[in-house]
Amino acid sequence: AKFIFLALMLIVLPSFEALKNLFVVLFLVSWVFISKRDKKWGGKWRLIDAIFLLWVLADIAAGVNAVIVHGQPASGSRDIIKFVLVGWVISRSGFSTVQMIHLSVTAIIFAIIPLAYSYLNCNGGGCVELNSVGHVNHTAIYLLSIYTISLSLFVFNFKNIGNFLRIVLALASIILFYVVIDTHSRAASGLISVITLMAMLYSIYYYRSWRLLIISLSLISLTFIALVYNPPAVMGKFINSSGPFEDSSRQKIRNFSYYVFRIDPILGVGMGNFPNFSHNDIKDDVIKNEGGYDKGKFIPYAHPHNLYYAYLTGGGVILFSIFSWFWLQIVNIIYRVSKKSNEEWIVFSGISVTMLVLGIGWVNTTLAHEHALIAMFVLGLLISRDRALSDYTVLKFIYKK
Repeated sequence: AKFIFLALMLIVLPSFEALKNLFVVLFLVSWVFISKRDKKWGGKWRLIDAIFLLWVLADIAAGVNAVIVHGQPASGSRDIIKFVLVGWVISRSGFSTVQMIHLSVTAIIFAIIPLAYSYLNCNGGGCVELNSVGHVNHTAIYLLSIYTISLSLFVFNFKNIGNFLRIVLALASIILFYVVIDTHSRAASGLISVITLMAMLYSIYYYRSWRLLIISLSLISLTFIALVYNPPAVMGKFINSSGPFEDSSRQKIRNFSYYVFRIDPILGVGMGNFPNFSHNDIKDDVIKNEGGYDKGKFIPYAHPHNLYYAYLTGGGVILFSIFSWFWLQIVNIIYRVSKKSNEEWIVFSGISVTMLVLGIGWVNTTLAHEHALIAMFVLGLLISRDRALSDYTVLKFIYKK
């Protein structure tokens, strides 16, 4: 049942908000019921479990603080609780490799299908939006996450899958690459190019094949020629910009975010409450700190346009510290799994999602809503594999004894 409900969540994730929430709840409840019935909770308690738990508790504390101290709602805390629990439960579900692949392919296919409808209602990729994901930049981030799964499975599991699945993954990767570039998102377009190049280089090392080297060099050459003679629209944005962090409007949003963070640096003002603050809320502190208030330097906005400021403003240094600790542990897990497992597709997916969340996070909020759920899906599989490998190592040690 838990496999079915997770698959259904992945099917509706980019398209149907209410159904997504329903299947999240059913997945979590089914896992609790099955675990209690079988008296198997997914292995022993590890450091990553403590981090998951602290993340949820700190989020709740930030929400309570927002209500009591700042008179703000705590509703924004629900999103973190939801995606943290999904990642945590996936990591303890013990899915087999075959089940992991089936779930991943499900996520890929049902991210591509809604694109056809979106393109029919859109003149060019610059306005492509998945219904539940929303704004084109957020859609680009979501599709990039799906692309990393598709590319990883195709490149690093090529010899272990049938011809039909190879064709599906190849076509899916090409479509997703094109659409991400066509969204005109600089951050997503830049990172998808980096991840693709990394996959090419890593696959050459992994397979140690001259044929693959020749194919990779040919693809790079063709891409370079295409960029010269028929550059995508996003190239103009790269050429005309001074850098990814030099957007003047986003800098003003970050300036505003800094002073919202100063309102409550310990527990924050509550996740999701950033748009409830205005110039009047920071004016006195700015005058005290800078000697005057230039309204043109600050822009209140719907969100901080920066993942790190989202956590600092919403949950203060406490929630931000746990968030940082989680990612340090993910890097450690990636290293462990890469050393002990030959399932490179899981490792590369984990690396790519980490780069996406933390990299694009400098210019957008990359760990929220659908983005967070698909990221936690990938990381949950990665952590699950780490658990299995650790248990196998312990059993092997006991057997030798």
